[in-house]
Amino acid sequence: MMSESTFRSAFPQWCLSSSVDQITFSYRPLAWATDRDAIIATFFNGGRTGFSTGDPSRLMEELALVRPSSFGGPPSIWNKIYTEFKTALSLITVSHSPEVIETEEQHLLQQFSKLIPNRCKTICISGAKASPVILNFMKRCFTHCMVIESYGISECGSVTCDNDVGNALQYRLESVPDMGYTLDDKPFPRGELLVKTPHMFSGYINNPEETHTALTEDGFFRTGDVVELRTCHNVVSSLHVIDRKKNFFKLSQGQFISPEFLEGIYIQSPFIHQIYIHGDLLADSVTAVIVLNQAYAQAFSLNHNLTSLDMNNPDPLFYDALLQDLRSIAEKESLRKHEIPSRIIIDFQPFTSENGLLTSSMKPCRYKLAAHYANRLKTTSNIIEQQLKTIIETATGQSMSTDKEDNLFLANGGDSLSAVRLSRMLENDLGMSIPLNILFDPKMTLQQLTTLIQDPSQLSSLSQSLVPQLLNDADLDLNITTVGKRKITSDCPSMVFITGTTGFVGAFLLAELLTVYRGECKFICLVRCSSSTKALDRIREAMLFYQIWKDDYQDRIIALQGDLAKNCFGLDNETYESLAREIDVIFHCGASVNFVLPYSQLYGSNVCGTREIIRFATHMPSACIPIQYISTMSVLSPDVENEISIEETSPDRLISGYAQSKWVAEKLIVKASRCGVPVVIYRLGLICGDSRSGACNQNDLYTLLFDAMMKMGCYPETALHAGVNGLPVDFTVKSIVNLSTVQSDVYGNVYHVVNPNGEIGFEDVIYAMQSCGVEMKSVCGEEWRIKVKAVADENSRFESVREFLFDSAFRERCKVSTTEFSSAIGRLDFPSVDKSYAFKWMSFILDNIVHK
Repeated sequence: MMSESTFRSAFPQWCLSSSVDQITFSYRPLAWATDRDAIIATFFNGGRTGFSTGDPSRLMEELALVRPSSFGGPPSIWNKIYTEFKTALSLITVSHSPEVIETEEQHLLQQFSKLIPNRCKTICISGAKASPVILNFMKRCFTHCMVIESYGISECGSVTCDNDVGNALQYRLESVPDMGYTLDDKPFPRGELLVKTPHMFSGYINNPEETHTALTEDGFFRTGDVVELRTCHNVVSSLHVIDRKKNFFKLSQGQFISPEFLEGIYIQSPFIHQIYIHGDLLADSVTAVIVLNQAYAQAFSLNHNLTSLDMNNPDPLFYDALLQDLRSIAEKESLRKHEIPSRIIIDFQPFTSENGLLTSSMKPCRYKLAAHYANRLKTTSNIIEQQLKTIIETATGQSMSTDKEDNLFLANGGDSLSAVRLSRMLENDLGMSIPLNILFDPKMTLQQLTTLIQDPSQLSSLSQSLVPQLLNDADLDLNITTVGKRKITSDCPSMVFITGTTGFVGAFLLAELLTVYRGECKFICLVRCSSSTKALDRIREAMLFYQIWKDDYQDRIIALQGDLAKNCFGLDNETYESLAREIDVIFHCGASVNFVLPYSQLYGSNVCGTREIIRFATHMPSACIPIQYISTMSVLSPDVENEISIEETSPDRLISGYAQSKWVAEKLIVKASRCGVPVVIYRLGLICGDSRSGACNQNDLYTLLFDAMMKMGCYPETALHAGVNGLPVDFTVKSIVNLSTVQSDVYGNVYHVVNPNGEIGFEDVIYAMQSCGVEMKSVCGEEWRIKVKAVADENSRFESVREFLFDSAFRERCKVSTTEFSSAIGRLDFPSVDKSYAFKWMSFILDNIVHK
């Protein structure tokens, strides 16, 4: 889309007076800005325009008829002219001496110069970069014309002419580290070109997402072109397009390839009429699809007594000669080994706009070329299987069975870090983004994964929505009878059942309960561990880390080895029955908190575990045990703000397996509540460090962020405008215990345990880091991403949260209602999350995490 004012701003440059009779030849679609603007300028200046019939085969004939005063064309046109010239010259070289060849070459140049009529005084290369070979040929051949290279973009008009920037252009470069281009490159900085011109477009119609991607916040357009900014004596002299960000691909060893660059070099071969360079992520070098120059190919065949040319089974002599010619060109141009085709596919059918292999502006249509030659380009299954096997063994650190029908390691208990590493390696090395739920599918085998890599279209059938399954699981039969009464307990119960005490919130919750309840009260803590003797050790270890352990706690803690996901928690019948009779209240804080693993991997602990808690609470027919249920704000879609029942929400927009599993679990809790089980639901938001010591969850996303920032000694410049809306963990558990003991009417309520009093700004967090003696500096977004990638590659602790560190941490969060929560705990004073608090928090991270 272009505004009228922007369109009108180009009028002055279109109305430049000229003594030359202006004649334009229009042969490209008028949606293409170059031809459209040329026609308007010609009209304004009283000139004439000749229109092509649209038949590409008649282009040169029509050019001679119209005889324009200037002519512009994409590299494909000049490549074709050069190919014809090269073929004619090659046929001469077969039977003449060098002296004759030189004379004949000059004669040929004169003949070919007539393709551009004498009235044409300017010819322009536009639409894409031409290779130096083609540019040199044009200047030698069309000596009656001025040859210029024009670089412009439909979205923002002219950018450079003969690489000259001009005065009106605003521009900057951004590093493209994946391709090896950075602003620190020597002798000249290199990176993607971002521009702002007087002729900027307003956006892509009905496509706000693409518009947002294309434009920066300050209005610069991302061209997708990689340029080199050349200077002379510290004065900017020129911008040189050296690569195309959107067209590059990666080979198996990780080298990046620019196909347009290679195509521009290999077009020198007399064998070649057209060429398409293809990259296979499973191969260690490129493949070339070559449309033969039939005149030269036939002459070669005659000279070597070859009977016929078969594109599927070419004569070895012909194939080797073609391959050797490409290698000779590669050696002359100093190409690297992986840039030399190891495989050639031969065709006689040219790429044209009619068959869809060229665009309407005569550029290679790469995705159609890849599809057209897909069967001939296909890599064998054995190669893919071996590549996959190597990647999986590297990612998981375990050897795979030689049986291709065996399940993948991840389906048999793989961890989230291995899953993230494997997913990233598959994307980086094979170009395939495989959802984690597919990698964790218990039926997934190496052979099936190989088939997916070969045919990605099958992903759509496997990546089906989980919503039907979530709804079905939320309707699980609880196997409980409707109960009409609950256990009557005083404010000081004699026995409490609590889960999740080795985790962050659970450990602090246990400490608060031990403080509030009288000394006779015992705490049954269910702990998943390898032996019963280690259960208490795990609790003690966690509380020591959080600096809340007291030796007299162990006399009141009864740590039981068990598993939430197992029937009756994996306890023997006698123990289970005894607990069901004696427990007065349940605090269910246990869950697998993992934002990487898919729903299927969290179903056991989070869904089945909650169901087991409900069954335990209702096991005794006389009365049921009240449940204080710790949920999460993650169960709500981003647009939900109020403290509403889970029954009023939908899982449609829940993305992570953790959020999905907790949504189903909360649905089960509400279902139990309808059956008469007394339940209180606490949805926790971001829980931060202890306001007294700064002790925090070492695996929390923000802890990882601050850890990474202090390790790198920097922060992104955008961080200063962001903040963290968190609630100190000690106040969080104090609120929960207060509501569970003091309030008589809390059952059935839902509370958003979130800080309603604003947030702590990143500016204060960074100041706290500096106060701790850590030198911190601001870096641009691109440099931040480079540094995060480096620290994640070096430290597996950050690997699974790389995307969060890149950008998500600094996005503005939606505000949620805390009306019910704030009203219920009105007599408690919310702690101040100020600079003093930030200092304690950062000090704990620095001393106990960064330096460990």
